[in-house]
Amino acid sequence: MTKSLFCTTALVSLLSLSSLEAAEKIKLNVGGYLHTSFVAADYESGDQLPTNIRHEGEIHFTGSTVLDNGLKFGVNIQLEAREDTDQVDETFMFVEGAFGRVNIGSENSAAYLMHYAPPEPVTAWGFNDPTFKASGFVTQSTYPDEVSDADKITYFSPRLSGFQFGASYTPDADWQTGTGTGPYDAIAAEGEKDEAYSISLNYSNSFNGVSVKTSAGYDIISSSTRDDIEETSLALRLGYGGLSVGAAYRFAENGSGTDGLERHEMLLGATYTYGPWTAGAQYSHIELDEVGDGTLDSILVGGTVVLGPGISAFGGLQYYSGEDDLVGTEGDEATIFFFGTSLSF
Repeated sequence: MTKSLFCTTALVSLLSLSSLEAAEKIKLNVGGYLHTSFVAADYESGDQLPTNIRHEGEIHFTGSTVLDNGLKFGVNIQLEAREDTDQVDETFMFVEGAFGRVNIGSENSAAYLMHYAPPEPVTAWGFNDPTFKASGFVTQSTYPDEVSDADKITYFSPRLSGFQFGASYTPDADWQTGTGTGPYDAIAAEGEKDEAYSISLNYSNSFNGVSVKTSAGYDIISSSTRDDIEETSLALRLGYGGLSVGAAYRFAENGSGTDGLERHEMLLGATYTYGPWTAGAQYSHIELDEVGDGTLDSILVGGTVVLGPGISAFGGLQYYSGEDDLVGTEGDEATIFFFGTSLSF
């Protein structure tokens, strides 16, 4: 797979040399989002605040240009709108043409990007890799995310008869391991994660007004210090009119720094959209086997209304019920009420 990805990159480079003229130099556009929520919570245990305000956002700098030979080159730089562990989030360039598309840089894997997650009724509070969640509970996600934004090269094929293929190669999944603390330091020693590979296949089409989206992905991360980490993801999403339903499953083995740990995760979701209104629900179930032990069941009910271009209001309720390793105690519960606004620009 590695040789194939590098051959694709070499081909793109050769093609680009055939014409160095572009319509114009890349000019950056500014976009992004800001989510703000007021929260009222009831925790069975712990010292979490009963009320809180949470907000999160990003500023995106994007731009692209097309050469005379038809190749499209572009850039995507994402800046956290408030201080975080990674002040600069995804940062990558891409090349796109009749051959498909190649991403190079700090971005998620092919299996992550091509995953068709179930619909979410509420901005930022959905259970698939949520921006906001109950404090003290594990984050739910059916996305393969062990590699995250480590620097990688990813190839996406053109979509043919509804099918698309993708593959990623990550030279070092411990992208911050080195002599310093940043991703640009020389790698001085092996970390827990070494090379990583990702493959994915998805399908998107419609029949008599029914939209069908399905995906399957697999990530494997090698390690010189412990067992290899593997993630498998499956998803199906159907839509008809304003109704959308979906289901997804992820199986992770040896993840979270623990050999022998098996994590099974299932997510169901349904939404209905009428005009500016969207309402729906999600159910998430996580189970640890073998080395770990525990379960976490979560329910979300909520809705969103579009107030104007790029402006929406949302609200809803989350309920969590967990056991053992997934919450750190024999059992724990939490109920979260929230409402807020989402601005995109």
